[in-house]
Amino acid sequence: MMNKITQFFLNLGFSQEESKIYTTLLKDGPQTVLQLSRNTNINRTTLYRILDRLHTQKLVEEIIEEYKKLYKAVDFHTINLLVKEQENRAHYLKTAFPEINALLTSSGSSQPGTKVVFYRGNDGIKQMAWNTLKANKVCLGYTYREFEEVVGRKFAQDWKQEFVNRNLILREIYSDELFKSKKKGYQGTTYPTTNFVERYIPSKILNINHQMDIYNDVIGIYNWHEGEVFGVEIYNEKVATMHKQLFEIVWNIAKIPPKNIKL
Repeated sequence: MMNKITQFFLNLGFSQEESKIYTTLLKDGPQTVLQLSRNTNINRTTLYRILDRLHTQKLVEEIIEEYKKLYKAVDFHTINLLVKEQENRAHYLKTAFPEINALLTSSGSSQPGTKVVFYRGNDGIKQMAWNTLKANKVCLGYTYREFEEVVGRKFAQDWKQEFVNRNLILREIYSDELFKSKKKGYQGTTYPTTNFVERYIPSKILNINHQMDIYNDVIGIYNWHEGEVFGVEIYNEKVATMHKQLFEIVWNIAKIPPKNIKL
């Protein structure tokens, strides 16, 4: 029974300690601060502060008995008033939400659409990679090194499967560095060619020295080689549009990756 009462007061907005004090007074009757401290395991300094707040809210009463001051939980009539206040507050929030939402939306749409987000560490790179799943059908990318080096094979496989499940397409241009990393014995996850379309461009034409993804209005720049693991996302329509155009120029120059490449 007491657990249900405690949960009720927590839902009403009481803190864990306030709920504990009130339910203890309700169960055991009027008590001094010393008694209440022993029964709740809450120190007296904290008790005085909380009791003062509960007294202000008219949830506890003070009783002077000879030379002692006792605290007593009020009856449920006051609690019923609190419930009605919560109902009125909830009703206001529900009815006001559509108007407030419209105001916030219109305010947000008038703000500049530029945002820069910085990420660090392997988890940051994972988050950036997962964000590419928000692409509107197609993601463009420059592939510097094997993806699994930084995110691990399990994450790479999960990401690949989710990419396929969403029927997305990644058009990526390989770097010489990617083939060098493969020659050193690191073999990454195999990707289905229906969702992952590849091209290769030699470094003498374009030296790709970091990973980049371009999708929607976002450019994601990754680096995880030689000790530094970080990434940056740039949200800007004009910047993304220009990089998409540049990508198409490089794509038309690039070739299908050769099976045996000499570096």
